[in-house]
Amino acid sequence: MRFIHWIGKHGALFLTFVWVFTTAIALAAPLLAKRAPLLSGGCYLGLKPLCHQLPDRSFFILDHKMGLCARCFGIFGGMSFFGILSLVLKRKLSLPLWAMFALVAPMAIDGSAQLFGLWSTGNLMRFITGILASFGIVFWIYPIIFEMKLRE
Repeated sequence: MRFIHWIGKHGALFLTFVWVFTTAIALAAPLLAKRAPLLSGGCYLGLKPLCHQLPDRSFFILDHKMGLCARCFGIFGGMSFFGILSLVLKRKLSLPLWAMFALVAPMAIDGSAQLFGLWSTGNLMRFITGILASFGIVFWIYPIIFEMKLRE
């Protein structure tokens, strides 16, 4: 019971820290490429398990690709932004499960269609579908986490 209370009290803050840290590393990787190539390489390597990092599916900063592809940057950047917003709003915005699925669906459809070669969208659309999915996920899961604190 104590662990559930800890998750309810600190879980959303911990997750938000993870999202912000991941997003910061994705932004740092290209920024460090010229001045600290080993550190930049470490950023890319650390993010590799999370993202394919294909150059043609990534945004570029200073002529270097970001540490996450456009879709993953949309997901982690969105989770960071909406995670912070959710911490501020607490339980004021909560989505039902069907709404979360509706917001994740465009990303799932687009990603699956690209995987099977049905179509190819640009990086802006990949980024937008990642943002939509992150909104749905954060505002569905964070209120559940906040409720854990109330169940003592």
